[in-house]
Amino acid sequence: MLTYDFHDLTRENLKKYVDHVLHDICSHLSLTENCLLHYSLQLSIWEILVNIIDHNPQAASTHPTHITVLWTDSEIILRIVNKGGCFDWHKHLATGLPSPEQVRGRGLYIIKSISKHFSFDERGETAIIIFDR
Repeated sequence: MLTYDFHDLTRENLKKYVDHVLHDICSHLSLTENCLLHYSLQLSIWEILVNIIDHNPQAASTHPTHITVLWTDSEIILRIVNKGGCFDWHKHLATGLPSPEQVRGRGLYIIKSISKHFSFDERGETAIIIFDR
């Protein structure tokens, strides 16, 4: 299991945080950077963190974002939590395939499409993403 608490989450330090998590995952699970699973994990972590920053910048900067990575022989489980505010995931996940005219909304749809399981808790503070190994 890997755990992280990132404070003051901003677009400026986002890449550093995502790279740190991915480096550790690759080291522990012997993943290479050019495998599809690596890319799927990177995309998922990035999109959830960007949503925290964009939808509630106050929470991103004042409440720690906690990431837990668990794995079994068959799955990798990401749990990303920011208790600073609610995210209306019902609105964003219930719409299905985003239209070409939409400016936003593709990230969560992509995560849902590439993962085995993707959900939020009722308040929108915790995202759970599961991938097959």
